[in-house]
Amino acid sequence: MSIGRIIYYHRKKQNKTQEQLCRGICSTTHLSKIENSSKEGNLETLELLCKRLGVSIEEETKKTLYLKRQLSQFYEAMERLHRDHAERLYQELEKHRDYIQCTEMVYLYELYMLRYLLFTNNLTEYEQASLGLKKNKSKFSSFETYLWEFFQGIYYGQKQQYSKAISTLDKIEDKADFFSEKVTDYYYYKAANHGLLKHFTLSLHYSHKALRIFQNTGNILRILHVKIGLSANLIYINDLERAEVMLHTALNDAEMLKDNETKVTALHNFGLLFNKKGKLQESLEYFTHSLNLKKKHTISYYGTLIEMAQVLMDLNEKEQVETLLRDVLKDFKEQQSSKYVELMVLYLEAIEDEKRLTDYLIDYGLPMMKQHDLYKAIKFSERLADYFEKKGDPLSSNQYLRLSNDLFKKLLFNHPKPI
Repeated sequence: MSIGRIIYYHRKKQNKTQEQLCRGICSTTHLSKIENSSKEGNLETLELLCKRLGVSIEEETKKTLYLKRQLSQFYEAMERLHRDHAERLYQELEKHRDYIQCTEMVYLYELYMLRYLLFTNNLTEYEQASLGLKKNKSKFSSFETYLWEFFQGIYYGQKQQYSKAISTLDKIEDKADFFSEKVTDYYYYKAANHGLLKHFTLSLHYSHKALRIFQNTGNILRILHVKIGLSANLIYINDLERAEVMLHTALNDAEMLKDNETKVTALHNFGLLFNKKGKLQESLEYFTHSLNLKKKHTISYYGTLIEMAQVLMDLNEKEQVETLLRDVLKDFKEQQSSKYVELMVLYLEAIEDEKRLTDYLIDYGLPMMKQHDLYKAIKFSERLADYFEKKGDPLSSNQYLRLSNDLFKKLLFNHPKPI
């Protein structure tokens, strides 16, 4: 503990000048060096200064240790998804903000507050707070630098910039095991971002690493969330029996723990499972159930809506898709979102406006999906190739077939370079 910075805190709080505090004890120059931690005063001088301020070194040491424990518990509460506990600790720590900023905990505190903004999905505030904290990166410890990069990776994932999230997390993977006792959810986020990019083998690999850590730390909710992610990967690689067993267990656990977020995700994944089995009516029922429990105008809501609309298209219920999506598209706030593009493509398919659909795929659909979803980009490329072949334009058709092939190679080998 830097008692000099604590002395500075109490002096400012009591509106004392340096001259008033140090008179008869030491020079103002000496006090200034103590307060700035450029010089440690001897114990007698420090005790005299503290006595004049009405504080004791022993009590200040106890307070600092207490706040360190609170800070550690705050981060653990976020890792364990204990929202109410995290909120209480946040409020408690905020009361001591000025004090903490006069201790060696200052950057750890600011970083954990950044994590809380991600935890509560306040991305605009996160961006603003990051700009201020970034100026002090050169003063971070090795662990604090690790946290900074880790939180940036989480942030990019929440912004749906999954490739950027992975490249950011890649930079610190060599330190993940070293800091795994302090930060237990690195592999969870690595698995999640790979899964969202349909990198199923890598997602499965990191999911199992995350699962081992969460099992060792008894993080029940995180274990449940990893299993939900694993079930999605198993569905995509066609291991449907294992996926179904895992989903039934996850759904029962979610209901027992009253974890509504996991419950609606499990229902969504059941929709994926039955769609893969070719049981479209059962798939539609699960997607509908999941959608009805989700908050509207969220990424998760639109994700389920897209799957539901696709099943309806496969059932040739085009009028229902048109009705379902018309108002949703009007209310959609961010038209540059990949979710908006997917919904618009489905809507244009439903109203059977082939010319408008083709133009939209070329101008918006394909460029967007090349950045966000290579599976969809391949599908869009193949659709355009078919369209131009029917129009008697083999040159354009071959162009999109070659693009589809290149995108498939990129997907297969997780190629980092853009196409």
